[in-house]
Amino acid sequence: MECPILDNTLETIIAMKYTETITSLISKGLDEVNHSDKGHLSLSTRRAILQAINEPCVIGRISILCALKVYPIWNDFFRNDTEIIGLIKKTEKYLLEQTSKKELLEDAEHLDVFADNYMEDDITAVFAAKVAVHAAYDAGSDADMVISDYDSEEEIEDPDEWDTAFLASLVYNGGIVDLDSIDNERNKEFWNWYLTECSSTAFDKDKMLTNDYKIERPIYKTLEQPRTQTHEYVNNDKVMSLFNQLENIFTKILSYAEWDVFIFDAYRVSKVSYDKVSYCKDGVIHDCNLSVTVLMYIDNFIWDIKKEMYESKKEEGGFYELKMTVNKNGDFVKEFNYDVRVEVLQKAFDDYDFADDFNICSRAKEFVPNWLADILKRKKISF
Repeated sequence: MECPILDNTLETIIAMKYTETITSLISKGLDEVNHSDKGHLSLSTRRAILQAINEPCVIGRISILCALKVYPIWNDFFRNDTEIIGLIKKTEKYLLEQTSKKELLEDAEHLDVFADNYMEDDITAVFAAKVAVHAAYDAGSDADMVISDYDSEEEIEDPDEWDTAFLASLVYNGGIVDLDSIDNERNKEFWNWYLTECSSTAFDKDKMLTNDYKIERPIYKTLEQPRTQTHEYVNNDKVMSLFNQLENIFTKILSYAEWDVFIFDAYRVSKVSYDKVSYCKDGVIHDCNLSVTVLMYIDNFIWDIKKEMYESKKEEGGFYELKMTVNKNGDFVKEFNYDVRVEVLQKAFDDYDFADDFNICSRAKEFVPNWLADILKRKKISF
């Protein structure tokens, strides 16, 4: 029986500038895929093709293309993603010698853990992200490691040991959750793409793979909503006692150091703390480094203040930032941030920190800013 798909793809192969060995192996692979009920390309054939290619750059580009093939699944789940697509772009930059292996692998390791945080929310989307992590590891590994033979069958291996293409195929064909749930037609579609379009594009080294993907952080035009908490705390004896103790600490530091102004900017999201400390002397602001012991001591006050203020008006939620300023004239100014995800809150805290914080200090829907709503929806938390 004639196979139109196979005939067309064979014509494509002939037009490609492959070696005779690669052409023969791809032809064998297409025959294998299109005459299989499952539409699968065996591990042995995949390995033989990569070994015949034996060019780290081309093999790395194949892995990048596999990551891009399933990236839309992650992006549908994680709206306005910049992290995973950023890793894919950095992997291509590494192949072009525009970034270091150390930076690439550090990012891959970080984002592997980052993706794991969403495993309970959407397994398929998480593994779509992990294909990008695998691609980065492929690019940063020695070619021999990527194209070496495996002794075991892929179906019984740990997923961490699956090659990038096989992992991508399972994300694409629906088998990542359960190997018995593979859509055979989708599987055949993926492996035909892998052997033709993916391979030919990978060999076209002049073609940038990630140019069409722009990394733009979402701009949330969030305004700080007024809170009753920020006015009524003066009537809470416990909160005022905590603030008075902090004022005494800051005043002593200010007096001892002979500064004009002391600024303690505290960020508290769930159980995670981040502090920016600075002082002003003769009109110039300088960073200040306090000991870890002192910071931990002060952070305990911040957390107690946040909890007490939250209890007074729970529907308003808890603040994420408390900036306190003491000057030599004795003024003690407090500024609260409940709604705006400023730079520190973007870089020093992960999305799951805000999800955890919401579980501790929930807030009414009218006090949930758009960026927080996106996080809660991804984590399937009702608000």
